Amino acid sequence: MLRQLSAIFTACIILNGCSTSQSRPPPGLPTSAQAMLAKAMSWPLAKSVQGMSRLEAYVDGVARKAHVLVRAERPGRVQFQALTPSLDLIAVTSTDGRRFTSFERGAPRCFVGRACAENLARLVPIEMPPNQLVDTLLGRPPLLKSKPVSMRWEPQRRAFRIELRDPSGTWTQRVWVDAKTQRIRASVLSRGGKTVLSIAYGDWLKQGPPSVMRLKIPHRKVDMSLHLREVTVGDDIDDDDFVVECPSGSEIVELPCATTAGEQP
Repeated sequence: MLRQLSAIFTACIILNGCSTSQSRPPPGLPTSAQAMLAKAMSWPLAKSVQGMSRLEAYVDGVARKAHVLVRAERPGRVQFQALTPSLDLIAVTSTDGRRFTSFERGAPRCFVGRACAENLARLVPIEMPPNQLVDTLLGRPPLLKSKPVSMRWEPQRRAFRIELRDPSGTWTQRVWVDAKTQRIRASVLSRGGKTVLSIAYGDWLKQGPPSVMRLKIPHRKVDMSLHLREVTVGDDIDDDDFVVECPSGSEIVELPCATTAGEQP
């Protein structure tokens, strides 16, 4: 008898023919897409995060793994230092939100220039302008500048899936908001039906930001994960910490910024 009841219950779940507590969203939450997204975006972001992390990335089929010191402070100051297991410097990219500096230890050239998205992605392959980059690290991915058009409950994820679409219909974005925390759990940005950028978060720290972030950029063959470990959150970071000088004797190369035409609206 118990086996029969178990089989019936399983069939109900698979066929969505039975009502369960898992199939319905929790009560008391916003019922419109706009209100739910506004709730998710209303969570205050931490002012800063800094500390050690583990980076695992596949770029153009090549695997990269490194210990990375991360410093990020709103609105747009960020620094990545790739370190050896003994914490010796391998490479660094740093910006105060306006200018950036990047070099590898022992390399003959040091790169400087405006802090645009492609310049900041020299070390960690996250191609975003500094303000968006810092917010993304703190748990708030960039969103299309348009009102949400739909929302549906996904019981298997225990999350609401919200869809945004730009007026031309070229760009779409799906955002998953966790039912328990009402925080953004994942985002998938598409152009012409093809995924351009996906971001997923996990294991949120008590102080606010997520300790795990996975990012994919299919057209650049980028698949990376960043695991924050020994970090502090919300502290003021000294201005000098974001100032990096090119090594003595290196050739200083000014990098231009590519056109922004065709970027997401």
